[in-house]
Amino acid sequence: MRGVLVVIPFLAAALALPSLAQLTKGDVIQIIRAELEPIKLQITEINGKMATKDDIIAIQRELSSKLVAIISALIAFWATLLAAIVMIPYLYGRADRERVREMEKRIEEMRAEIEALRTLKAIIEHQEKLRETAQKLARENPKFAEAYKAIGLI
Repeated sequence: MRGVLVVIPFLAAALALPSLAQLTKGDVIQIIRAELEPIKLQITEINGKMATKDDIIAIQRELSSKLVAIISALIAFWATLLAAIVMIPYLYGRADRERVREMEKRIEEMRAEIEALRTLKAIIEHQEKLRETAQKLARENPKFAEAYKAIGLI
């Protein structure tokens, strides 16, 4: 395309050569300018449409920076999502584990109370047996009745 644009001025000058003898220098310049004007407009239009290497590099850098920003945002999103998936059950589990520990503590306290009650029941049963034995002995031997009453068995 550029080759054609370079050749056109020479062709215009070659066509104008036969009439150069009759035209003045100013007329020739005016004719050449008139012929070159559309060519200049076409060249500027082509240059406007053509992207230079610097323009392409600038666009690539801009796209690259935008792509890096998008990738960074996606990584942050996925990291947050993964952390939420991992941490939420842990946080709920923590509250559950605290409740379980509290319930286990209460269960241990209740077991201790039950054991104390069993011991107390065994003592009461033993006292009942002692009373029954004391009453039986008191019936057999009335002189022991006074002693058993004194210590509270009867």
